[in-house]
Amino acid sequence: MANKYKINIVPVATTSITTVYTCPEANVALVKSISAYNVHATNPANWILKVYDNESTAAYIYRGITSVAAATTKEFLEGDQSTLLVLEESDALHFQTTVTSANVFVSVLEQDRT
Repeated sequence: MANKYKINIVPVATTSITTVYTCPEANVALVKSISAYNVHATNPANWILKVYDNESTAAYIYRGITSVAAATTKEFLEGDQSTLLVLEESDALHFQTTVTSANVFVSVLEQDRT
């Protein structure tokens, strides 16, 4: 069982749902941080993070953050939210924004189960 630490950095340039991380097959992923930066020069953003559960083939809203000022970073796994998110193989994180300029950072420990 091998461990691999990763950071996925995904520039999001659309208001459509964007997959920002997918757990590889035969792995479990321990997600420690999911943060986003509003790159837009002037407009505030609203963000939604969803977890796609491969077993049920459905996506569930994990957290929404509203009125994120331009040039601001917010963390999805903090405060009264969980500080660790576990994903199973082929589960994914989906991100959606109301502005067309965001950078999403996912820090994860992948554990190979083979």
